[in-house]
Order: sequence, then structure tokens, then C-alpha cells
Amino acid sequence: MSTDKLLKLSDEAEELVLDKLRLYMTEEFDVDIGNLPARFLLDFIIETLGPHLYSQVVDDMEPWLYERFTVILEDMHSFKKD
Repeated sequence: MSTDKLLKLSDEAEELVLDKLRLYMTEEFDVDIGNLPARFLLDFIIETLGPHLYSQVVDDMEPWLYERFTVILEDMHSFKKD
């Protein structure tokens, strides 16, 4: 397990996610997993899906950022003194 995580949850958020993960496993699979297995499963999910989700967010943000920066640059040029 890497100590440099792509995604770091706050303690409160991590506990909430772990609770939901344990509840999901119980309701969907009738499997009662403890704290340590839930934490290992969460770490695995983050390590496996995290990079893909992160990249997708970056890709989704690119057009929005491009539009915003274009507007900012146009506004900056309007302040030029000729």
C-alpha cells in the first residue's frame, strides 16, 4: 500500500464511507465485514478507481477551464490602453 494516496479523505468522511461500505456488504451480500477488511477494501477501490476518476474529472474540467480563461483573457485585453 502506498503512503502517497491520490485521494485522502478526512477522518469523518472516511468513517462515513466505511460505514456505508460495511452496510452495503451486509445488505447486498449478507456478509458482515469488520473495520479492517472494510478499510482494505476502501483502499483497494481508491487505488484502483482513483486514478481513472481523477483523470476523468481533469478531462471534464478542461473545456470549462478553457472557456473561463478565454473570457478572462478577453476581459484583460479590454483594459488595455492603446
